[in-house]
Amino acid sequence: MNLVLAFEGWCSLRLPTDPDPSDEPRGISGYTFAFAGEPDLDRILNLQPRAGMHYRSHSPKLGVTVRRAARTDGHALPALKGAHVDLLGQPIIENRNWNLTLPGFEPIVPFHLRIDGPDAVLDRVAPLNSADPSQPLWQVSQTLLEEQGAQGMEYEPATVGDATGEWDPLATVTQRLATLQHDLERTHDAIARTALEGRIAELHYAVANPNDRRVLVRNFVERFGFDMTGQAVVEGVEGLDTTAPWRIDFWLGSWDPDLLCLYMKGALNVPYAD
Repeated sequence: MNLVLAFEGWCSLRLPTDPDPSDEPRGISGYTFAFAGEPDLDRILNLQPRAGMHYRSHSPKLGVTVRRAARTDGHALPALKGAHVDLLGQPIIENRNWNLTLPGFEPIVPFHLRIDGPDAVLDRVAPLNSADPSQPLWQVSQTLLEEQGAQGMEYEPATVGDATGEWDPLATVTQRLATLQHDLERTHDAIARTALEGRIAELHYAVANPNDRRVLVRNFVERFGFDMTGQAVVEGVEGLDTTAPWRIDFWLGSWDPDLLCLYMKGALNVPYAD
């Protein structure tokens, strides 16, 4: 018997994009940028809003949460419904301009999952190399990187639409452009205006070029699925096995290069001890 926790929600990801170097802080030749008054691009995947972080206007409500918590026998666990799902340790989608993996096959490093409810906590690490958890990333074998990495970038508009309600990427971009133009007319602060002008320029380009990645990327997802075998901690839920592997499967998609947000949806399967 397993405990199944289904989760989903919007994340933030301030990510530089090819052909910029993966550590480019502001954006030069890709299609994402840190505009005036904003912090640097840091590549960190944030499943929850962070104090002091910058979020662009018209961003969705951020936060991945448990939407359903039940055992495979149908018994519900209300203590975990609505729990926050987070990745600790400033996780990064590690591709490094094709140096570690091909695009769409990169792992998230570190992968330290924490599910935190008012009366229950599940916490576990998934090291890239379970035999040597402290092995530096650049020394990890290609096989292990790919085992925990995404399984490619797939065009799945129905998956994205069902989860987010966004079925027409070009319409979303066009509406965002109109909204920001309206905001600009009413904005007088010089720094805020400069940031809006940068966003508007990128959206103008997207509307004029509907086959550009600024538009099409919104319908793509990356799917991940692997066993979690590192140290586990469970509080408030009796009988879960903290030594057997836990299985996590999820996708990241609906990437919005204007808002620097994307959607996450998946499930964690945790076995009960015999």
